[in-house]
Amino acid sequence: MRYHYFYQSRENKTLDDWIEAKNRDDAYALLRKRGIKPFKVLGRNPYAWKRWTAIGVLAVLVAALGVVVARGVAQKRHEALKAAFAAEDRSQVYGDSAILHELASDGWRKAMGNDGDAWLARHAIPGVLCDCAATGAGNPAPTLTTDPVRISPDDSAEVAKMKSLVNGMKLELAEYLSSGGTSADYMALCDERLRTERDILSNVTQELKTLEKRLAADNYEETSAVWAKKNALLRSLGLPTIVMPDDPGESR
Repeated sequence: MRYHYFYQSRENKTLDDWIEAKNRDDAYALLRKRGIKPFKVLGRNPYAWKRWTAIGVLAVLVAALGVVVARGVAQKRHEALKAAFAAEDRSQVYGDSAILHELASDGWRKAMGNDGDAWLARHAIPGVLCDCAATGAGNPAPTLTTDPVRISPDDSAEVAKMKSLVNGMKLELAEYLSSGGTSADYMALCDERLRTERDILSNVTQELKTLEKRLAADNYEETSAVWAKKNALLRSLGLPTIVMPDDPGESR
């Protein structure tokens, strides 16, 4: 099977390539042997949890939940989890900036209702830089559950979107646990994913700042093509894109 992988070079440039492997785990193993540490591997292996497509998550979750139900968990809970999944992946949350700032100011606790769901909310937006001081050293780790968050008709669009993203992460957590992982390991991986996303966003931002300085001297069309490619990478990872400045030649 062919897998598309992304990694960072020693010069902190984001690169990508393809590799043939039996499955995603084998792809990671082969890449490690080559000295490559990918931050993302895309393929059809249904058991790689790191970044699900909507169809992939739903198919795997239904299978995983079927096993859980067979072990005696109530069918009602099974249906509730499926209903909570609104084909949402981790993504940016757009809306009223003042509302989003207020919601994030307490780490989404008021909107989510408990520390576990608030922790998921702080990790639901790719590349977000959140102030998590309230859950810093000395404070106990929050308890994560797979119980879906109820989306109320009274919720603002921003809160409803975040709750939908949190429910998507709960499905990811459920699959991870069913594969033998622990909540602590899942949280560590989420932290690592967020750090990697921030590093990628920072590196691309710096690359584009350098590119912006060459706009006046270089061919604008060639520069815009490079800019578009960088934004395509950010978009594929769910990270916010960066608007390209207008052609400086048009102002002359």
